[in-house]
Amino acid sequence: MDHIITGIGGILIGIDLLARSKEHANVSHSIEIWRWLLGNEGKRLLAAGKDTDPTDVGSITRLRKHWSLEQVSAAMELIDARRRAALKYPLHPPVVCDRSGIEQATPESIAIYKSDRIKQRVGSGQRIHDLACGIGGDAMSLAHHFHVTAIDVDPIRCWMTRCNAECETVEADLLDSHHEGDWFHLDPGRRDPATGRRLHDPNQWHPPLSSLSRLSTDFKGGIVKLGPGVAIERLPLETSHELEFISTNGRLSQAHLWLGELAASTSTHRATRLPTGLTETGTPIPTPLGSLGSIGEVLCVPDPALERSMLHGNVAERHGLVEPAPGLGLMTGDRSPACDWFTSFSVDEVMPWREDRVARWLATHDTGIVEVKTRDRTVDPDRYQRRFSGSGSIDRTLFVLRLGRPVVAIITRRADNRFVDDGPGQSGETDPAVD
Repeated sequence: MDHIITGIGGILIGIDLLARSKEHANVSHSIEIWRWLLGNEGKRLLAAGKDTDPTDVGSITRLRKHWSLEQVSAAMELIDARRRAALKYPLHPPVVCDRSGIEQATPESIAIYKSDRIKQRVGSGQRIHDLACGIGGDAMSLAHHFHVTAIDVDPIRCWMTRCNAECETVEADLLDSHHEGDWFHLDPGRRDPATGRRLHDPNQWHPPLSSLSRLSTDFKGGIVKLGPGVAIERLPLETSHELEFISTNGRLSQAHLWLGELAASTSTHRATRLPTGLTETGTPIPTPLGSLGSIGEVLCVPDPALERSMLHGNVAERHGLVEPAPGLGLMTGDRSPACDWFTSFSVDEVMPWREDRVARWLATHDTGIVEVKTRDRTVDPDRYQRRFSGSGSIDRTLFVLRLGRPVVAIITRRADNRFVDDGPGQSGETDPAVD
């Protein structure tokens, strides 16, 4: 009977972890269990289970001979979360975390960027409040330069941050408590606790961004972490601010709202590329328009942070680029721009979008691998990449775009690799995996 119960326990652990992979609510185990895992006996369990498949009944049964179901379940979750954390925090991974916490934590490269930028702005050694600190992903980087007070409504999150960032923590609900000081960092809850669905309306976050007016009174300046898909028109932008969008290795990854004295300039937008640190600031201007549907010698794709910040028109104007159709987001011109904000493609052929005609052209022009890009889901890129790729020596990029009413095929070759766009064929979309 005992071995049957133990086997069922192994199955339950696997189901429990799979269910929690879709869950974004509070931490699933008690703080006593988490603390136990960091003790000597817990470390022995973690060492014994580090290579264990949580859905393998036999492996779980062996662990259950020595430890309880709850202890084994918590250990499996910590082992899984640490594996994920090692990818997100390659330099200084957190000591303790759970899966939902690590999924919602700021990537290390962005956390370091924010901390360094605050230091450049105000100097080191000052007090900064990390509001809604989670597992301490930002606090770990902030603690390198500042005295951090981390605040969260969840006592387990506070404890995790204290372990990971070695900073002061306070258990408090931001809506029901008062905090003041010089600087703050806020990472509001941007998911529906019941469904895990991302919330793009800032008034539905916890705390809602309507509370920024109070924070702006209590602090000299701050930074609010936003999702890259935030509804800009719903942001409370009455105070001095700077709205920044960040891309990492060519993928749109995060947005920040800098407030008060932490805003480098007043009421502007900023685009930043990591890891290079390239940045563009300004007030967005209308994108220069060319003749409708007219394509030049090159087609240029802006870095997603530049486009999302609406500063692609500013950079395009400086380099003589125009948009071939209003709202397209792609630029064209006679030569590749001498800047790193665009990936340029040399145009080989432009024709009406007819699948058979495009296939014939590609087949008769020594075509190898074909990458397909589009906008507004005009076509399914995956379907046509398989359809059009051949065995030739020239790799090509095919753009299928709606230029006004007509749909046009633009056959190109990469002219350079100024930024690596490893995103989906639906160019310009927010990466859904990034929080």
